[in-house]
Amino acid sequence: MKKLFSTLAATLIAVAASHSQAISSERYITDELHVPMRSGQGNEFRILHRGLPSGTKLTLLQDSPDTGWAQVRTPGGEEGWVRRQYLEEEPVAKLKLAQAEARLQHIESLQGNLGGEVRRLEDTNTKLTTALKAEQERATALAKELKELKSLSSDAVALNQRHQKLLHQHELLKQKQAMSQAEIQRLSGSETHKWYMYGALSVLMGAILAMAAPHFRPRKRHSEWAN
Repeated sequence: MKKLFSTLAATLIAVAASHSQAISSERYITDELHVPMRSGQGNEFRILHRGLPSGTKLTLLQDSPDTGWAQVRTPGGEEGWVRRQYLEEEPVAKLKLAQAEARLQHIESLQGNLGGEVRRLEDTNTKLTTALKAEQERATALAKELKELKSLSSDAVALNQRHQKLLHQHELLKQKQAMSQAEIQRLSGSETHKWYMYGALSVLMGAILAMAAPHFRPRKRHSEWAN
């Protein structure tokens, strides 16, 4: 029995020691108006701070549930003891409200910025859409011009081929004309020579007839001359 009592006492001492050991976490002053901070665990100890306002963020250094006190450190670095009943693990409603309002303002600011960004993107999209439409119209016009140029180019090729063909025919006609003129000249020269031969033959025939004509004249009878 004595041994069991000793074991139970050791367990209680260990539990108390574990609650009294140093803890590094955060606590907040409750919604009470002000909480005094003392130099020790009891109302008889000297007050170090007349009253910590509600919502003050403190660093928990040591927690003693058996005495009802907790050692804390203020944001300014001052250390002391306060009643555990005034500490909360979560921020109080006032602080939560302030944080919520701050978050709300931040969200509203982001929404405002996003709204401005959306309007800017919409304006940019409108400008890009207009530019795209203009480029599409320009591309359509260029495609039409290209089609016309291809048509003109094919016509030009056909005209050039016909021109070359006509030039070839013209050259052939010139050659035929030259051959015809040469033949005409040849025939003209032959015809002139023929007429020269005819003329010479006529003269010769005339001369022969002139020489032969006296021999063919009839002679007069002497009786007739006598009468």
